[in-house]
Amino acid sequence: MFSLFFRGMLLYIVMILVMRGLGKRQLGQFQPYEFAMTILLADVISAPMESVSTPLLHGLLPVAAMFVVHGLITLCSMRSDKVRAFVSGKPAVVISKGVIDQQELDRLCLSLSDLLEGLRSAGFLNPAEVGTAVIEANGAISAFARSDLRPPNAGELNIDPGYEGLPMILIMDGRVQPHNLQQSGHDGAWLNGLLRRRGLDVSDVYLASLDTQGQMLLQRKNGGVETFAALDPAKVVW
Repeated sequence: MFSLFFRGMLLYIVMILVMRGLGKRQLGQFQPYEFAMTILLADVISAPMESVSTPLLHGLLPVAAMFVVHGLITLCSMRSDKVRAFVSGKPAVVISKGVIDQQELDRLCLSLSDLLEGLRSAGFLNPAEVGTAVIEANGAISAFARSDLRPPNAGELNIDPGYEGLPMILIMDGRVQPHNLQQSGHDGAWLNGLLRRRGLDVSDVYLASLDTQGQMLLQRKNGGVETFAALDPAKVVW
């Protein structure tokens, strides 16, 4: 019984390490060869996990082999466009200038219903609103509105909204995030002083984030939320 428990735990840890080693894309949309490997991994891992009589190496060695092959395919795909096109395919334009390319849909073995479903997932209820749509190599549909229907951007309106970057999370669930605090160009004394002026301690704060406009979002553990200017936008350093 303990042996079965230990084998299951070990194989689960190995699976996590392998998936981490394959990169973050494995957690999102799969390329065809990545999808095939994921299915094979599950099948190979399950055999020694279900039966104590199956040697543990019968599960670990195939996993190691697939990891090496995956690494070689990924490396070749990064260095050769032809290899990448062969193993992953190429993006295909299925709507151009508002017109659906029926021949391209047939070549991709996609029905009109499949396309409309993908457009709805992209936020378009009416295909007439789509100017361009692309079937990506991983099968996802990227759709873009017609230029006459999209909202104007700040540049077209001659408005400078300023720099917008990723807000820095300084406190999370009552714990200071030292790396983010350092990246923001400040230290614990600055943060503690900011909180003391509001009668708070770090342990009282559920979330504190500082955006690139110098605005601090502060949520207390008791549920109170406030936003205030904590920094001059000109002094933002990230």
